[in-house]
Amino acid sequence: MKKLIFCCLVVLMGACKDDKKDPEPETDYAPSFVGVYETTTVEGGITSRYKWDVTTEAKNQLNVKYTKNTEVKVSGTTISLTQEYPLVAVKTTAQDNFEVNEKVNVTQSTNQALNVRLSGIGSRIVNGSGVAQINITLKSSEASTGLPDEEVYLEFKKK
Repeated sequence: MKKLIFCCLVVLMGACKDDKKDPEPETDYAPSFVGVYETTTVEGGITSRYKWDVTTEAKNQLNVKYTKNTEVKVSGTTISLTQEYPLVAVKTTAQDNFEVNEKVNVTQSTNQALNVRLSGIGSRIVNGSGVAQINITLKSSEASTGLPDEEVYLEFKKK
């Protein structure tokens, strides 16, 4: 009888055991992207300098102050345009990846209003020189002008 009661207690204790483990907290990948990244492109007399100043304020969310300085040389004159794109909801999707998908009110040196949708998937890698960089194909569209969407591939090096 004692053995039967003991066996029942063992079975009862096993049934009452909490099988739920504490859920693992979600990893925050955002801090590893923080820094300043830059790149320059030259195409057909147009030089564009791109800068991303990446910060974070929330878990797995990046804020990017994206600046594009464009210079066009025409007939011995240089025309400059500076555009600032404040990206406030860039989401990290994995340790080395993030997604851009938001509408942005662009501040321009011409003081003209511009509202664009930016989208793309970025990847962080370490290049052959051992420098961290972000590679992204960035798509922009602005419906009100009727201009075609623009798509540019950029390789930002960390400074």
